[in-house]
Amino acid sequence: MLIMRDDERMQLLPGEVVQDRVVRFRTLGDYPLTGAVESSAATLPEIIAEMRGSRSSEREGRMIDKDGGASMEEKKQEGYF
Repeated sequence: MLIMRDDERMQLLPGEVVQDRVVRFRTLGDYPLTGAVESSAATLPEIIAEMRGSRSSEREGRMIDKDGGASMEEKKQEGYF
C-alpha cells in the first residue's frame, strides 16, 4: 500500500525513504488512512478506463478495513450508516 507523506507528522521508519510517484486515491477518505495507487490517469475518461481495466477493488486502499474492530465494512453491516 502506498501512503502519502506530506509533512513531518508521519515519521519514517528506519530504512524507509521518500519516493516521488504519480498517484491517485481510489476511494474517499482522509489520505493518511487511504492508500494511494500508482496512476497516470489525468482525466475522468482516463480514470474510468483505468477502473474498468483494474482487477482490484476501489476500496482496497482503505486502511481502516484492515482493522477488524473499526472496519467500515463491518460498521456498514452493523447498521452504523
